[in-house]
Formats: sequence, structure tokens, C-alpha cells
Amino acid sequence: MTYKKSFILFSICIVLFNCSSRERSIPVIDLQKPGSVKEIFLSEMITDIYMVRLETSDEVLLGQYTNYLVSEKYIITIDNEKILQFTGKGKFIRTLAKVGRGPDEFMRVDAFALDKINDILYINHRGDSKHIVVFNLSKDESIKRIPTGVDNIISQMIVLNDSVLIMVPRMNKEYNLYYLSTSGRILDGIAPPKVKGIGLQTSIERVLNNVYYMPKEYDTMYTVIRTGIEPYCFFNVEDRFSFENNEVGNFVYISVNAPGFLLANKAHARIEINDDGETYSMNADKLTRYWINKKDHSVSEIKGFYNDYFGIREEIDPWSNYVFVNNDLAFITYPSFDLKKMIKATLESKNLDEVVRHRISILNEQTGENDNPVLVIGKLRN
Repeated sequence: MTYKKSFILFSICIVLFNCSSRERSIPVIDLQKPGSVKEIFLSEMITDIYMVRLETSDEVLLGQYTNYLVSEKYIITIDNEKILQFTGKGKFIRTLAKVGRGPDEFMRVDAFALDKINDILYINHRGDSKHIVVFNLSKDESIKRIPTGVDNIISQMIVLNDSVLIMVPRMNKEYNLYYLSTSGRILDGIAPPKVKGIGLQTSIERVLNNVYYMPKEYDTMYTVIRTGIEPYCFFNVEDRFSFENNEVGNFVYISVNAPGFLLANKAHARIEINDDGETYSMNADKLTRYWINKKDHSVSEIKGFYNDYFGIREEIDPWSNYVFVNNDLAFITYPSFDLKKMIKATLESKNLDEVVRHRISILNEQTGENDNPVLVIGKLRN
């Protein structure tokens, strides 16, 4: 059987599978009726916690909007001006790239991934959206460019192994996600569902040895084995937005997928379809966050966050992620100015644990208000 015929047959199977998946007995995560309201603790999510103060100088001062790739060996920072490489302890190593239109420069990085085993960094940027730029972190060199094989911007990628990446294009009629070899060959992929729905974007996550996939068209999360998908759970939400029902409604997206829990978000928004009939504009007016226990699928609405490593009780900005995950590590970033202000208020507490008091007192003395961010890092709890 030819590849083209195989792919067509596979696409038909996926459509039929998606149409019947909700009729199967899969766990239902009911976001309409959370069982409790809770404050989440940092120690509930991660263990073996440590902090990293990123080295600060005029050369390596990070911008306001910075993305991080974290492993035990390296920390990579990506802002609008530069891509920097630090050791896992925060010592600056080198500048990997600067903004610009030259052959070794970049314009707005949209997708990035780190192969922590082989010390390889992959990025896709708008200055050259049809290629993945590959950096060898141990040798300080850009070693090659990989064709993406599609004409769309890549919104997300993860490292599957040392020779295959999983890619999510921003908008593509052929693939919701596809497998790309590190030589630039599309191996196969999963076609978009034959329905219209709405969400932030199709998302993929690798958690230990499992790959999870959530199309923006559905409220179902799947586990993925190559081009086969199996429903993992369904999110029940009131007034689910679709193109057919109205222009106002709710949709669900996941901010953290860990071995033992999910952090899910329910966004209420007004959606307007643009003139091209494909893209849309969104004005969200409310967001609710939930903690989901993977063991029993219980749901709690999140009302606050307590960093018990620092003894800091924080108000959560509902529109910003407060915990990020990559390479099986979770981390929180704190701007130094904000952190010092929170530490000052925390030190005034009479009930603060003495070990914590000593820890944040030293951190406060060592950190300047204009220093680079401090990272709190730990291993995801199973």
C-alpha cells in the first residue's frame, strides 16, 4: 500500500475514532461542579526543590518577556533581543543568538525545545519560519537548519527522541501535529478533526514516557502513540463555545500536565471570526483555574498559591502561568524586584518557619532589585 493511500486511510480512521470517542467510558472531568476550593502548595507539585539566581550583568540582563528552557545542566533564556545559555546553577556561559535578519540572527521565537540528553537546542522563529535552527550547546555552534516541511509558523514542538521531533503548526489543514525527523523529513502525522471548535491552540505535552494531545477543537485530551490516539479524559464545561452555537462561551486549555495532577483553565471569551473564515479574534473576560487529581479525577477550584519553600502566600494573576514545565522539571520565575518585596512582607510574619526565614533572609541579602530573575526549580511529583 502506498504512503498516500495509508495516510488517507489513517485520516478516515481518526475522524471515525474522534466521532465515537465521547461515547466510550472515559473519565469525565467536570469543571461545572468542582468538589472543593483550595489553595495549592508548591510542595504538592514538586520535590527536591532548589533555587537558581541567574547571573546579572549589562550583557545578560533579561527582558520583561522571557521564555525559559530548564534542565539540570543548562538554563536557556529567550527574550525579544537575545538567546542566552546559562549553566544549571545560573552562571552565564554565552550568547547563542541576537535579534536581527542576518543568517545567525532571529526574529521572534515561536517554538523551542531542548534535547537534554544530547545538549541540543531547537528553535523556530519568524525570521525563517520554514526551518528549525539547531544549536549544539556543548560546542557553542549552530550546527544546521532543518526544513519544517510546512508553510505555517510552528507553535509548539517537543523532542520525542534523538532523531524525531513532534511539531504543532499554528494553522494547517493537513496536520494538527506531525512527526519530523532531525534530517527534515515528515514521517507521518495526525489530521485535524472534521469539526469546528475553539481553543487557544492544539497542545502537546510529554510527561515521563507519555505524549498527551489536546486539539483546540475538542474538550478531550488524548494519549498518543505514533499516529494512534486514545482518549485520556473529557472536560465537561458549561456553555462550550463552538462556531455553531454563539459568539460567546467557554473553552478549556491545560497549563500544567504532570504525572499526578493537571492544572486546567476555563476561559470565557467573545470570539469573532476574521474575514478569512479561518482565524479569529478573542476577547476573554474571565478565567477560572482548577487542580485535577489524576488518581481519582477529583476537581478543585484554585483560589490561591502558597510557595512553602519561601513561605510566601501569593495572589495568582489568572492570566499568567505561575508554574512552567519542561524536561520533567517544574519551575517558577520571580522578577527580583517583586521577589524582594514579597520576602520583606513574609519576614514580618511571626509564625514563619525558622529554616524558611533563614533561607529567604540570605536570598534577600544576595539579590539586588534590578538583578535577573530567581528560579525555583524541582522535579514533578509522581
